[in-house]
Amino acid sequence: MISVGIVGASGYTGEELTKILQSHPEVKITSLTSRTHAGKKINDIFKLKEPISGEFKSPVFENLSTCDLVFFATPNGVAMGMTQELIDNNIKVIDISADFRLSDSKSWEKWYGKTHEAPSLLKESIYGLPEIPGQKKKINEGKIIANPGCYPTSVLLALLPIYKDLPKQNIIIDSKSGISGAGRNLNNKNLFPEGEDNFQAYAVKNHRHYPEMLQILHQENPSLDVLFVPHLSSMTRGIFTSIYLKYNKNDFNKTLNIYKDFYKDSPFVKICDQNEFPKVSDVVFTNNCKISLHNVGDDNSTNLIIFTVIDNLVKGASGQAIQNMNIMFNFDEKLGLT
Repeated sequence: MISVGIVGASGYTGEELTKILQSHPEVKITSLTSRTHAGKKINDIFKLKEPISGEFKSPVFENLSTCDLVFFATPNGVAMGMTQELIDNNIKVIDISADFRLSDSKSWEKWYGKTHEAPSLLKESIYGLPEIPGQKKKINEGKIIANPGCYPTSVLLALLPIYKDLPKQNIIIDSKSGISGAGRNLNNKNLFPEGEDNFQAYAVKNHRHYPEMLQILHQENPSLDVLFVPHLSSMTRGIFTSIYLKYNKNDFNKTLNIYKDFYKDSPFVKICDQNEFPKVSDVVFTNNCKISLHNVGDDNSTNLIIFTVIDNLVKGASGQAIQNMNIMFNFDEKLGLT
């Protein structure tokens, strides 16, 4: 049994994290913090099947000092200011924000528009996408886990089996997210209100998840680039990503088998059969990712389309964070997530 705290517990991601952890047999939630709701009763804010007694606490070290692990479900810029003190006291960290996703502080500052307060910790952080070959061992041994962004999760899972062999190209990525991806405190001046029937593109010129995707892809294939356009839809949750690329292997069945073999030991990744089209409803409220492959033209075409669906709040955030926690503490990877 481990003791867990959540910083930023009152947002969409923090609430989802709390709900999943409540049913985890090896976890005791000992501290829920929120700057906005500090001092308020947890049950007045959360709608939980199993009520949690007590109040939200202020996000300070004293309220987290008895934890074995602290999750950050906060806006960017919060985790970097608190992580050093936590790891100095043997408290592990899983950051669901973007503070530790990029290994270079200058790149982080360019894309996030502020000074990184803990650049020395960037080299210590482990990118928490367990499906990357060899990554589980690093996660297990890590003190700081940088939980991937929701869009990069949907994209990288689609590309990992073949990206090393792709010819030089600009991969076209078209992603659509549910409104919860904008966060509980979304800016209604820029985005439509929650529940409104609508659909829009945003951050077309540059999106902060772009360098995160390239950081992984360039490890094995620096010739690749991506043209990434995100969209916001009024569905509550989920991500549907469409990827268009050139692949020089012209045997489609062989490509399909490459994917099935690559993910044969990945319990949360499901490869669709040929001519099957995944739906967001297939994966909502689960930690699963469904991947579907399609070739365009005749059977020897090098045009490949990949569709992926995930729940942005689960595999795209809280569920993946718990998957990483399970790996860190030698629990069954699926524990609490099925």
